Amino acid sequence: MPSHVPEEPAPLHWPTDCTTCQTMWRQFVDPDSLDKTSLGSFEEALSTQCPTHKPLVKGFIEHCRSRTDKWSRAKHSDDMGFLKLEKGHHVEVFESISKLGASWDLLLVKRDSLPDHPGAGRVLDPDWADLDMLRRWKNLCLSSHGEKCANPMKILPVRPAWLIDVEEKCLVPGGVTGDYVALSYMYGPHTWLAVDADTLATLQEPYALDTPAISNRLPPIIRRAMHWTSVIGERYLWSDAICITTTDPSVTREQLRMMGSIYASAVVTIIAADGDSQTGLAGLKGASSPRELHQRVIPFGDDKIIVRNTQIFSMDSGHPYYDRGWTYQEYKMSPRKILFNNRELHWECRCNVWHEEMVINAEVPQYIDPRLGVILSGFPDLVSLAHIITDYNEKELRYDEDALPAIAGLLSVVSRSFTGGFLYGLPEMFFDRALGWNPYWGHINLRRRTPSDRPVETRLSPSGLPSWSWIGWQGLLTIASQEATPVNDRVRDIEETIPITEWYTGYSPSDPPSQRRRIRSTWFENRDSYKDFTQPLPRGWTRHPAPVNKPAPSAPHLYPDGCESFVFKHVSMPDSDEGLDTWYYPFPVTDIQESTPSFTPTQTPYLFCETRGVCLWGHQSGDGNIAKLCNSSGKRIGGLHLHNEQSLSLFPETVAEGELGLPVELVAVYKSVVYSAALPDDEKEPRGGFRGLPLERMERYTVLWIEWREGVAYRLASGKVDAEEWEKLNLKSVSLILG
Repeated sequence: MPSHVPEEPAPLHWPTDCTTCQTMWRQFVDPDSLDKTSLGSFEEALSTQCPTHKPLVKGFIEHCRSRTDKWSRAKHSDDMGFLKLEKGHHVEVFESISKLGASWDLLLVKRDSLPDHPGAGRVLDPDWADLDMLRRWKNLCLSSHGEKCANPMKILPVRPAWLIDVEEKCLVPGGVTGDYVALSYMYGPHTWLAVDADTLATLQEPYALDTPAISNRLPPIIRRAMHWTSVIGERYLWSDAICITTTDPSVTREQLRMMGSIYASAVVTIIAADGDSQTGLAGLKGASSPRELHQRVIPFGDDKIIVRNTQIFSMDSGHPYYDRGWTYQEYKMSPRKILFNNRELHWECRCNVWHEEMVINAEVPQYIDPRLGVILSGFPDLVSLAHIITDYNEKELRYDEDALPAIAGLLSVVSRSFTGGFLYGLPEMFFDRALGWNPYWGHINLRRRTPSDRPVETRLSPSGLPSWSWIGWQGLLTIASQEATPVNDRVRDIEETIPITEWYTGYSPSDPPSQRRRIRSTWFENRDSYKDFTQPLPRGWTRHPAPVNKPAPSAPHLYPDGCESFVFKHVSMPDSDEGLDTWYYPFPVTDIQESTPSFTPTQTPYLFCETRGVCLWGHQSGDGNIAKLCNSSGKRIGGLHLHNEQSLSLFPETVAEGELGLPVELVAVYKSVVYSAALPDDEKEPRGGFRGLPLERMERYTVLWIEWREGVAYRLASGKVDAEEWEKLNLKSVSLILG
């Protein structure tokens, strides 16, 4: 009897004999295809005789020629074409496959009449959102993602004080049985109902939210969110507008303090990125106005192609919602999110990002921020922390003094991986190093936050804005990101901090030593014991040979003292597409569970230490907001990274013979060792990459430029000074009080 011969797989169907169309079709059908095709110049591309892809070419070229933004770089391109940069059921067309420039991300529209049709795109109703898709997304996540999305923050679930019952149309106590949906949105320039004691009593009556007396004073977005909540099969909704009452100031403050946990405990959060409390959540048939969605649909033979409205990083930017400080925490702490973004529905959880314009399970590039996952796996990773803080610190707040309250919930959650918690946003276990934060780039301008004039009793606590913390300044900054982070052979240098003093904190600059609390930088206290490789490895760690130098353009393997031979992996470290899963030495990793307590120390705004300081002189460097630091001989021995152009303007652009520049008072906060790849003196970039270059080790002091007011010093900037040169100076002892 002849053996069974498996059937050959059916060949891919080409729409035409055109090789360009065949390439496009292959890219649509095969997620692993990374083909590229050049169509030549715009004129050459338009000269095609193929009627199948010519409408696409024509529409795209018209789009390119109409653009004036910075991304349109190749107006005279000679290699327009199709280039698939990442895997998935999509095709990208660029105005230049060598220079990139403007692009469209394309999806083939699914033809439901053909069961095996490879399309991944959907033509949507321009007026009304597909609410059935919401139900499918939610059910799919709950049934297949399990604990990864159920409680990724690993917190003990909380219950709000009040919830909206969307069936009975009233408020009910938050302790009722059942999941709840949270709502995140922008208020906008509107004033709505304030829930005092009398109003609270009324709101608890069945169908109170339907009465004109209440309904006309509610933000319209709440009624729309109630509709969504019902659509996805849930009964309870939480919205701060009416679920945080003003009946008891202490309860109000407690609910505001819990907001991060409230979002983290919700089964899903509805995020109205478009619009505000008046206009948000359009496109709900029977509940709001049409959404007026525009999709670009292009014929492709018997098929259709859509130009995607959503790009890989457009889920957390591009709207005022994403620029607000309070909504940042709400977004980050929500385990599952239904987003109304760019007039379209989206779903984001810890496992997937889905879009209304796509069929379920279509593969397209997606980005899910991994940084919280690293920290919540027990790792005090300073690069991940720095990214979170940097992203937040650009956001806008109605009141500057809310800078700490608006992120306190998130800091509380991550405190379980950072021993000692956070003092005004700085991790105490790395406190010395964290004091050296600075603007992210040389040209960045930070703004000094100042308290508003609202009554102190109405402010959230703590509301301090100390100069020594990034909490006191708004803008893009970096904090301690060269230390305590996974091995990354793409970086140019790494750093180790050497504490030079003891730091204390207190409520008042006049606090006697007995009333001050010692801040313990436990990482630096224990670091030598982590490097003792004769000891048994802490639980979960394995030892591996250190990597050797790699071919260009990778950097050599940088390592701190004593760590040249090994790297270490931990079983709990999340997988990384970038290979950042090894560390220089092992350390205790917290096994974070729901029961793992967070820790927030008492937030005291003054710092005390005994250190050494000196007066140096500075002038502009010509490189952004950077000032050169010179000694009394005029020799440059360091630099200051100034906070803004206003500070820079205080320094002379040049100094004449015999002049030194602006005198600045400096105090040292820590010493550090920097390990880097040595570059040839005459080259900014090494020929052939880093391979074979020697490693350099240098020491320097991080200093603060300060000014004194009534016996208290205030930070103006941070900087670096060569350690050998600093120690030659006529240093003076300083009893430092930082405010």
